[in-house]
Amino acid sequence: MPLPSAPKPAPQPLADSPLPSAPKPNLATTQSAHDTMNGLTHGNLHAGSGNYGISSPGSAGPLQAGTQILSDTQGVDFSAYMRRLHDDIQRNWNPLIPEEVQAPLRKKGIVGIRFTILPDGKIGAMTLEFKSGDVALDRAAWSAITSEGNFPPLPKEFHGPLLELRCGFYYNTPIDQ
Repeated sequence: MPLPSAPKPAPQPLADSPLPSAPKPNLATTQSAHDTMNGLTHGNLHAGSGNYGISSPGSAGPLQAGTQILSDTQGVDFSAYMRRLHDDIQRNWNPLIPEEVQAPLRKKGIVGIRFTILPDGKIGAMTLEFKSGDVALDRAAWSAITSEGNFPPLPKEFHGPLLELRCGFYYNTPIDQ
C-alpha cells in the first residue's frame, strides 16, 4: 500500500529577502486566474509618492497597481470585499512608506506580492513576486499586508478554499494599466 504524499510547502519569500515568513495555511494555493472583479481602481498616496488601488482584470499576467483577484470567484461579487481590503492595506501602507520616497530623493520602485486569504480572513501563504531593489520599499509593502493580521472573512456565498490575490505597490512610478 503506497504512503500518502506529504502536502506541498507554502510559498516563502525569496531566499535573499529580509522579509518575515507569512503564516502557513493548511490548504494548497490555486494557480488559476479566472473570474475577476471589474471596474475598481483607486488611489494616489502622498501626492504621487506611492500608488495602490484595486485593479482589474486579474490575471497571472503583468503586475498592476492595486489588488488583483487570481482565484476563480465562482460568480461571487467581491467588489465590497475588495474595497474594504483596499482601505485596510492602504491605511497600513501610508505610515510605512519610507522617507526616501518623499522629496527631495523621490525613490522609485515597484513591489509585487502574491498572497492568499483563508475563508475566516486569515492570511495564508505569501510570496514576494517582484522586488523593488530596495529592502525598505519591499518591507513597507509586505508589512502593509501582514500588519493587518486578519482580514474580514470571505463572503459567505464563496465556497472556495481560499482567495488568491496579487498586490502591486508603486512608488513614484507611473502606472501602466
